[in-house]
Amino acid sequence: MIKIPGFLGCGISSGIKRNGKKDLGLIFSTVTAKVAGVFTTNVVKAAPVILGIERVKGGRCQAIIVNSGNANACTGKKGLEDAISTARHVANKLGIDESLVIPSSTGVIGVPLPMVKIKNAIPELISKLSEDGLLDTTKAIMTTDKFPKFASAQMKVDGKFGTISAIGKGAGMIAPQMATMLCFILTDINLDLKAQKLALKNAVNNSFNRIIVDGDTSTNDTVLMLSNGVLENKPIKDGDKNFRKFERILTQLTTEIAEMVVRDGEGATKVVKIIVKGTRTEKDAENIARTIGSSLLVKTALYGEDPNWGRVLAAAGRAGVKFDPLKVDLYYRNYKVVRNGIEILDESKVNHILKQPNFPITLDLKSGKSGFFVIASDITMDYLKLNAQYRT
Repeated sequence: MIKIPGFLGCGISSGIKRNGKKDLGLIFSTVTAKVAGVFTTNVVKAAPVILGIERVKGGRCQAIIVNSGNANACTGKKGLEDAISTARHVANKLGIDESLVIPSSTGVIGVPLPMVKIKNAIPELISKLSEDGLLDTTKAIMTTDKFPKFASAQMKVDGKFGTISAIGKGAGMIAPQMATMLCFILTDINLDLKAQKLALKNAVNNSFNRIIVDGDTSTNDTVLMLSNGVLENKPIKDGDKNFRKFERILTQLTTEIAEMVVRDGEGATKVVKIIVKGTRTEKDAENIARTIGSSLLVKTALYGEDPNWGRVLAAAGRAGVKFDPLKVDLYYRNYKVVRNGIEILDESKVNHILKQPNFPITLDLKSGKSGFFVIASDITMDYLKLNAQYRT
């Protein structure tokens, strides 16, 4: 059960999806909330992303209307008009200003929104809002997801316990900056808006921006964080004793959602943390980690449970970072397979590790003190089948 004081949710089927599954969700704060957001870096942005970027600048939000099954991306002027119209229709029915409603969409690109279906469904959506409805909202935003994704935690502030919860979706088109996903973070804790923006930015950088399934970046990626302050605590500001604690909990929650996204990576069987350390700069480590995590040869080896460590080093070598191949060590979990660039592999021990669904790979360049990690999945036949038939 997902409950956050002062927030209501609902998810229904409006007919966008042919299979009759839930496809329209609503999140509503009983009072106006502060909002911060992070959006896709893709030059091609969906209409709701364009509108969301503008509305987040106002720093206030009270409702999020989100549909699945249709991305409302590459739909031109009409797409933006439809996003505005959807938000306006929700605002009118809720009796709030339309600037306080942010739309979001996920699904097939290039298809206009079925506006008649959406508008006809909004009265039902609003009538079914409830404290227990956020799980249905989570189900309504799923596309190729196998399971709903949510995480929650509590934090003591001014002698009272506040709640921080996150719901999300995502399984394919996953590449950093951000992953192809939607995530909505809700809290009753009162935050200074500047602190909220900073906490969200840092949490996203350390979670969603570190996951890779297939290397593609979506047109619709959106992370929104609403804080309605109904806990009535003194606003948490950057530098306060509670700020780092809040940021740490927020990062834990976004990391949970991020790892769920990778685990659900459209047929994925492995979730692998790729750690690169011993580099001169963090950027060097990041470039290498992202290159390894995106390598199709590495991913297919992971799927085949093949200890083909040469693919890892080969990927590292094309990352645009200079290093001495005769100094590197490579580990699968805590088992060293390469020392100073030379194999010391016992395949029977590594095979046991590779059969596990979750394990780290660590590459130590022994050239400095910096490091970075990403979380990546393998690539399977199921991924190919699902995406080959996505529209059909």
